[in-house]
This record gives sequence, structure tokens and C-alpha cells, in this order.
Amino acid sequence: MKPNKSDLFLKSITKSSDEAIIGMLSELRESGEDYMTPILIELLFSERSEKLKEEVVNFLVDLKNKSSVEIIAKSLNEHKHSKDIHRLVSVCWQSRLDFTPHIDLFIEILAEGNYQASLEAFTTIENMTENLSPEKIKEVGNKIKSLHAKHPNTQPLIDELVRVFEDL
Repeated sequence: MKPNKSDLFLKSITKSSDEAIIGMLSELRESGEDYMTPILIELLFSERSEKLKEEVVNFLVDLKNKSSVEIIAKSLNEHKHSKDIHRLVSVCWQSRLDFTPHIDLFIEILAEGNYQASLEAFTTIENMTENLSPEKIKEVGNKIKSLHAKHPNTQPLIDELVRVFEDL
């Protein structure tokens, strides 16, 4: 059976050095396809260099294709308990893509994540408020009020987000 483009791309990425992948990213900005996105996202959770991970985040922030929202949300869900999830969550508020349909996922990360992940989720949720209807603002505000942080140092973030939603 002939390998598909995704398998070939994965093999290429796996064999490449961090520097080579960083070099590829600028080319992919012009000619990249959706099947490449999940493979690049996985680099954020791998044993690769911080420099490569920063470059992958920068690449993901620049994605403009709406289909990327579902790809990123799926990966967030798969990795929501990873210590490195903050990188992918930060992509969501830095990009121009609309992650509002996945607000419950960010609420979950806010409550369960480490401080860095919770802070990124806080920022993502806060940036979504302009896309929410008054009914949805009330619903989300009530959900956030009922949250209890898994880590005590993230409870102040939840408390602050409650205030943000009360002021809307």
C-alpha cells in the first residue's frame, strides 16, 4: 500500500532536525495543508527544543483556515492534562480564529490546568466575550462561578474571571 501524504510528512518531520523543521515552517506558511497541522501540533508535546516549540506556536498563530479550529480543539482535548498544554492554548487567543464553540474546553483547562495553562485559558475565554450572546455570557459566567481549581494557585484566576463576567 502506498503511504499517504500525511504519513510521508510525519516520516519527514520525525527524521528531521529541529533546525530543519524550523526552516520548513516558512515554506509551509505558503504551501501547507490541513493534514500537516496535527503533526506539527504534536511537536509541542514532544522532546524537542524550546526554540522549535516557539516556532511551531508562531506558525500555528498565523493559521487562517477555519478548519484549523477543529484540529486544534481536538488536540487540546487529547492533551488537556499535559504539562505543555499552555503552548497550544496560547495559540487560541493569539490567533484570529474563533474558538468560541469550544469555550467549555477552555473552562475545563482553566479549572484543571497548571498555572500557566490556566492563565492561557483565562486569556482565551476573556477574549471570547465579544463573540458571546448575553444569554451565553450568563451561562458561561454561572459555569465559571461553580468552578473549583484543581491547583490552589489557579483559584484567583477563576475568581477574577467571575468578576469579568459579572461586569459584562
